[in-house]
Amino acid sequence: MLTSTFSHMKGLSRRSEEKLWSRGILAWEHLDTLPRPPFSPRKMETVRAQIAESRRALRESNAGFFLERLPSADMARVYPHLAGRIGYLDIETTGLDPWSEITTIALYDGATARSFVRGQNLADFPQAVASCSMVVTYNGARFDLPFIRKQFGIAMDMPHLDLMRPLRANGYKGGLKACERLLRIHRQIPEDMDGFEAVRLWHAHQRGDHAALPKLLAYNSQDALSLELLLVQAYNLSMKGFPLFRRVALPRQPRICWPGDRTHG
Repeated sequence: MLTSTFSHMKGLSRRSEEKLWSRGILAWEHLDTLPRPPFSPRKMETVRAQIAESRRALRESNAGFFLERLPSADMARVYPHLAGRIGYLDIETTGLDPWSEITTIALYDGATARSFVRGQNLADFPQAVASCSMVVTYNGARFDLPFIRKQFGIAMDMPHLDLMRPLRANGYKGGLKACERLLRIHRQIPEDMDGFEAVRLWHAHQRGDHAALPKLLAYNSQDALSLELLLVQAYNLSMKGFPLFRRVALPRQPRICWPGDRTHG
């Protein structure tokens, strides 16, 4: 609900936003409907200018404009405006050190999940991700994106929402799986699998274990699929103070089943 959001504007805080909502200013166009303006003439001029700039960014689907300005707790509000054009992204690697290599990448657009595998179709990933208006990761600013930039030599400069930021700002700390548990998101694959097991599965695949790669793809894709569920939860958390919250709250998204025994290019 970006058109109901004021917290991204200079001079306005989340508290200011809540005060505006309490006065019935539930959208940008409501600002001029009150008999008495909520701000001084000078501040009203500044806010109106920022609303015009925000409208332009929204028309252009410029998620980066809002992500750069929103407080961390509210960053997920871009979600409804970009649904269907978001790439939920997760990578697996040969290890955690800087010289490790990417083994598999899962990319999910909210409808279709694709897998990219080293030695098979990993080189197709840059073209696939280039069509995304925004990418969503968990801890991707420190892990996934640096690995991708190094591996492929691409900028990955499209808007990026690292869910660690809004979830932590809303009180949900820890890794991806810890946040899933706190938000009661259940995995379709065994929940005891982790990044170390992913490394082990890749090496087993390299040694000729035919069952290892499907398990690795299933684990990798599960992380990508969970990102949309976490994003929905982060969005709802960001809008809890909105007076019409029940109207704008999003339902939990159904989980698709990952075809872990084959690779999509």
